[in-house]
Amino acid sequence: MKHMQETFRALIAEMGGEVFSPMPTAERGYGIAAGGTIIHELGGMRMGEDPKTSVLNRWCQAYDCKNLFVADGGPFVSQADKNPTWTILALSLRTSEYIADQMKKGALG
Repeated sequence: MKHMQETFRALIAEMGGEVFSPMPTAERGYGIAAGGTIIHELGGMRMGEDPKTSVLNRWCQAYDCKNLFVADGGPFVSQADKNPTWTILALSLRTSEYIADQMKKGALG
């Protein structure tokens, strides 16, 4: 992490830029904060069509527990380079509509 910080600072200086923040120290992890502090943690509960390779179906419903739905960033198979908030909201809305529909049909208990 220290090498990365030094390299980016050198690149910015070489391009005539100026870094306004102080160099993070070893005590501060060279700029890497605790999980969930400055990054969007996603994944861990893969969504997919095959229960052998995925934990959740297309509705974010667990294959092994039909009353378990995951309405957060867990279903992502990887992290994109953009903020995932709107995608999480869209998936959550879609999942909640599916849950409501399944409850009306008596498919969930």
